[in-house]
Amino acid sequence: MNVTTEKLEKFMHILMYVFGLLLITEWLRPVDRLTDTGNIIIFILFLLYSLLLHYFRIHWSIRFILISAYIMISLQFLHSKEALYQLSWLKGFLADFKGNLGFIYDGNWELITNPFRTFLFFVLLWLVTYLIHYWVMVRQSIFFFFMLTVIFISVLDTFTPYAGDSAMIRIIIIGFLMLGLLSLLRLAIQERIKFPMAYINKWILMLTGMVLVSVLVGFAAPKLSPQWPDPVPYITSYSDKTVKEDSDSKRKSVGYDEDDSDLGGSIEPDSSIVFYNNAPAGHYWKVENKNIYTGKGWVSIPETEFHTFSNGQDMATLDIYDVPELLRTEEMTAKVSMTESYSHILHPQSGYVKKIEGKNGQDFKYYQDMDKVISEQGNGERLSMKEYELVYDMPSFDIAELRKVTEPDESMGLLMEKNTQLPEGLPNRIFELASRLTRNETNWYDKAKAIEDYFDGAEFIYSKDDIPYPKSNQDYVDQFLFETQIGYCDNFSTAMVVLLRAANIPARWVKGYTEGEKSILDGESVYKVTNNNAHSWVEVYFSGIGWIPFEPTKGFNGEVEFYDSELKQEAIKNAEETPTNEEQTKKETRERQDTLDRETQSSVKTGFGNMEGFLKWTAITLSGALIFASIGYFLRRKWIPHLQILRYRKKTGAHFSTAYLILLKQLKRAGLVRPEGQTLREYAAYVDAVYDTDEMSELTAGYELMIYRGDAEDGEWKHFQKGWESLMRKTSS
Repeated sequence: MNVTTEKLEKFMHILMYVFGLLLITEWLRPVDRLTDTGNIIIFILFLLYSLLLHYFRIHWSIRFILISAYIMISLQFLHSKEALYQLSWLKGFLADFKGNLGFIYDGNWELITNPFRTFLFFVLLWLVTYLIHYWVMVRQSIFFFFMLTVIFISVLDTFTPYAGDSAMIRIIIIGFLMLGLLSLLRLAIQERIKFPMAYINKWILMLTGMVLVSVLVGFAAPKLSPQWPDPVPYITSYSDKTVKEDSDSKRKSVGYDEDDSDLGGSIEPDSSIVFYNNAPAGHYWKVENKNIYTGKGWVSIPETEFHTFSNGQDMATLDIYDVPELLRTEEMTAKVSMTESYSHILHPQSGYVKKIEGKNGQDFKYYQDMDKVISEQGNGERLSMKEYELVYDMPSFDIAELRKVTEPDESMGLLMEKNTQLPEGLPNRIFELASRLTRNETNWYDKAKAIEDYFDGAEFIYSKDDIPYPKSNQDYVDQFLFETQIGYCDNFSTAMVVLLRAANIPARWVKGYTEGEKSILDGESVYKVTNNNAHSWVEVYFSGIGWIPFEPTKGFNGEVEFYDSELKQEAIKNAEETPTNEEQTKKETRERQDTLDRETQSSVKTGFGNMEGFLKWTAITLSGALIFASIGYFLRRKWIPHLQILRYRKKTGAHFSTAYLILLKQLKRAGLVRPEGQTLREYAAYVDAVYDTDEMSELTAGYELMIYRGDAEDGEWKHFQKGWESLMRKTSS
């Protein structure tokens, strides 16, 4: 029984899809073993599902809906605790999706959330299945993907703990079988040969035998020892040598560390999540402060005095602090969910904590000088609390009241001594700079702002890379202020504290975390704080008010609320002294609103005024590109011939046979389909009849002479080029 080319092609395509799925699976095995991805079976089923949709040639719009449905169900299953039929999680996912687009736009790749990473992984697998479909169905060549798989496994086997021995054997067997079967398929399609079933069975049997023999010989044959040295030890030794030679700029990972005695050096980013919080508004989170500067870093004298309170106890009953009457406060509640184990309790910067309540909390110790809270078990051992809730008063600071402080009062003797300390031998130019920055100001607030604003100058650069350590005889702050002027938060905050103290203003160095990024956790909007959010800043003491945060680090704002009551009073006074016409006031209000509206519209038109505008115009651009690509695809019969004509006019040498095959493909696009079993001459006569010409018959006669008689192709292209171009143009009309 003879097998037609169409049946053979269907059978081969099924085998190719199966083998392609097996090859892609080899890419997923290392992901399962080298990462904590888990649930790999969901991704394998997705590959099978996507390949089946390609094989049955489901319309692209329906395929898009079905694939999207699978991805969304999988994301809900993997990352949501809600039941499958509940769609409330979808709103959270869409908000998470929008937030992650912002991370990508800002270049904050390390902040991308796990659900969005899973989504991107699904998209990548979807593209890979399309490439498998394209290589099998269109190109009928799988060699490129086969070689990529071999290279991928080889690299992993060499540079990671993954053992690729078994994987390489499987890949070689699958790859050789695919290459052999594709050779048979191409031969049948190009020559239109009807193979007897017995021949096909013999081909498959011989191919299988050849592959098995090759594998067995590979196992049994003697093996040479390595002919080249292993590159891994060389690379490792080179890396170690580089690190050793560059010890002056050794790198640390960003994140909280109790030891701050040796500041400096570059730091590596770390996107590991430290905690989540559902605070009503974003603000900094404090761990502790330190008040002794050594010239190289910060240390704290171990405190023996502390206040003890129990889990859930109202701290208003303790003599820890009183909220000054001058402050306006707003009570807030925040739940903190820790992912890293620390015994310290995070609390809002400048906030007055009223209660701490945790599921497994026993007792807390508050060290007032360090402004640090530690959780403990009943036996006095430190306890790492995974979840706790804070109730606190968040203050707003009146600039007018802060400006009233011009010198220390009598009660600040010990506080001034502790928080104006500077090491002996501090370079004089630091004192001179502090004097120059503050000499025109009369109060502590304006002096502190003058120093804070100094770091906004163009000469200072924020960077975590290529940051040197100070030399043995060099002061850390002096090096930053007068030599490098490049650094990160530790450099900026330490420099500001030292300048404040040099101006005889009490200040301390504070460390903790910035507010983090908006995210979704268990369907709830939260702030996600990672090690990359580890930060340090400055606090200045104002008599009668307390410790006030300042943010000198370039690019950070501090998230502290200030207001100026004097400006408000002055505005009221001016309004009383110079009454204005009501109509004039309304007109000015309308003009200001019109100006604001125009600015907002202009911002949206540029697409960069805010993230919403960016997303809007990104969507419009992508939609336009999709529409343009769709139009180009459906009109390809009209523009491809002209492109091919230009392409072949520039070519030199023998290529008539390939140009003829391109013409056959273009005729098929034009609707002149060649029936099964029809000879090329019969088909050429049909084409000539449609276009009222004899050019196709002439081209076909020349092609047959070259193919079946083996005539040389040299010089034939010039002879047939005119007729070929004429037919290509006719197919586009």
